[in-house]
Amino acid sequence: GKKSVFCGDIGCYTLGNAKPLDMCDTCLCMGADVTITQGIHHIEPDTYNFAFIGDSTFFASGMTGVVNAVYNQAEMTLIVLDNSTTAMTGHQPHPGTGVTMMGDIVNKVSIEKILEAMGVTKIVKADPLKLDEAIEAVKSVVDLPGVKVVIFKFPCAAIVKPTKAFSIDMDKCIGCMECISEIGCPAIVLKDGHAFIEPSQCFGCGTCTYTCPTNAITRRS
Repeated sequence: GKKSVFCGDIGCYTLGNAKPLDMCDTCLCMGADVTITQGIHHIEPDTYNFAFIGDSTFFASGMTGVVNAVYNQAEMTLIVLDNSTTAMTGHQPHPGTGVTMMGDIVNKVSIEKILEAMGVTKIVKADPLKLDEAIEAVKSVVDLPGVKVVIFKFPCAAIVKPTKAFSIDMDKCIGCMECISEIGCPAIVLKDGHAFIEPSQCFGCGTCTYTCPTNAITRRS
């Protein structure tokens, strides 16, 4: 079968052996993931090539790479992680947020419409917190020709209020570590041989519930 190559745009995706967060094979600088990915395709056409880019980086330095990929008929899947802010540098607004740096309300620039104007013909949107939906979204496009895009949209945890936290039923937990090893959530730790969710760290997204084989994870009452 084909080899998969994952390219990221910032270093937080490449953490050495800190699985599952070490998801990228290459990482150079913001926006370079799109261009590296298409370059790998032209050098090694028998690979599945994925690029991950944030919404703010897409506007800042990703659009030219996408145009080039479409124009040069690259085979690649672009994953846009849209959290409607510039999370890593201070949460300043960008053209997709509908707010200027001065606080003026303006029309939001649609990433999807920009991609369509560039010639991207397959664009899928999905909720990243619904793991089954997210996985199917990627599977639905990966074998298609050309440049494909999956947009995962969910607000950054730092700019929205958390919902009620989750907890783990110790009687049901079998200590399999799936919830820890599969998603790398900082709120889930190992305690006395069982997984434990620290309430003050839990955002309430519920992603961990998809990983538990015994349904031991539920929202706190």
